[in-house]
Amino acid sequence: MRERLFRVFADFASRKSLRDLVSALSLRELLPLAIAIFSLFAVLGTMTDVIGGARMPRAQVVATCVFSGTIALVYAFASLRRRSLWFAAAIALQLAWGPFSARVFTGMPPVSPAEVTARLRSDALSTLLLMAVSYACFLWFMNGTAARYLRARAEIELARQIHQVLVPAVSMTIGEFEFAGFSVPSGEVGGDLVDVVPLPRLPPSGGPDDWFGYVADVSGHGVSSGVVMGMFKSALRMRLLQRGPLAVLLADLNRVLFPLKSGSMFVTLSCVRWEAPNLEYAVAGHLPILRVRHGAREAEEITTPQIPIAMFEDYPFTSAALTCERGDLLALITDGLTEVFDARDRELGIERVKEILVASAARPLREIADEIVAAARAHGPQIDDQTLLLIRRR
Repeated sequence: MRERLFRVFADFASRKSLRDLVSALSLRELLPLAIAIFSLFAVLGTMTDVIGGARMPRAQVVATCVFSGTIALVYAFASLRRRSLWFAAAIALQLAWGPFSARVFTGMPPVSPAEVTARLRSDALSTLLLMAVSYACFLWFMNGTAARYLRARAEIELARQIHQVLVPAVSMTIGEFEFAGFSVPSGEVGGDLVDVVPLPRLPPSGGPDDWFGYVADVSGHGVSSGVVMGMFKSALRMRLLQRGPLAVLLADLNRVLFPLKSGSMFVTLSCVRWEAPNLEYAVAGHLPILRVRHGAREAEEITTPQIPIAMFEDYPFTSAALTCERGDLLALITDGLTEVFDARDRELGIERVKEILVASAARPLREIADEIVAAARAHGPQIDDQTLLLIRRR
């Protein structure tokens, strides 16, 4: 187990992720690492005495040990936490140490020849003790704090991989409709969903090319939102094995999800379902669906004003019919694309997205999606998951 941990830690450090580890830990948690570094380089004091013939005054040996360990600590944490001022301070201290040491210790009597052997033995024992303390503290740090951090990182990496499986990019055609969509998380694990589900044919209703498409946004960020997102997708896909009004589907999802999440969490949803020849939609606490009619010069906002899913235990959700002629374009997006701010704190806004949709409505869906994301990235840094689904009737 210890050898495996050493290999993991070495690989972790080789990828320069040790900076992330040091930045994430408190000073108390970094104490074993600090002691290990200090003790390792403090041996320079005893080694300097040995090289000089073991004649340095005892006070000078101790002072050199303390100075060497302290300077090593300053360099280490300046490098790991990228503090240029710490580097400058360490260099200044090193330059000042020589003159200071010569002025303070020059007048002290050196070790007599009769005491050299005893001094060499003392230096050797001190060196062994400092190296043992350093090794023990490195083990303490790696088996304790670093091991916990690495396990947490491994769990986050696993969650990220699961997120990639649960939220793959969408690129497909079903009957008369073509789809393109993707989700870009703002962190390791996202809370947004984009999905298109071909619906099973259940006679006497339903056709062979029926489908359900949606984007969803779980409140919050991180692993907790990712867990709720996974539960929501599973529950939704299971519910789609049955037919029924879209409002009933949302009510069923609300009843299932409400007791399975913390009180402050909820899910906003924008969805469209095609059951030939009808197109039905519902928006629950989400941005409106944007529709660009074929040849039109403006984008419409279509919505059903209602609260998000799983906010209250019982709520009468509604849905409505939606027309989509050949050549029409529908866009379902999350607020991570609109709530992007520039250096002057100006929001990108939904109007900019509508302008892009109108100007590029005839282009391939993937190009439209890339242009929307590029506009958001050019406007300001990403602060939330960015997700969209484009649907066009061919």
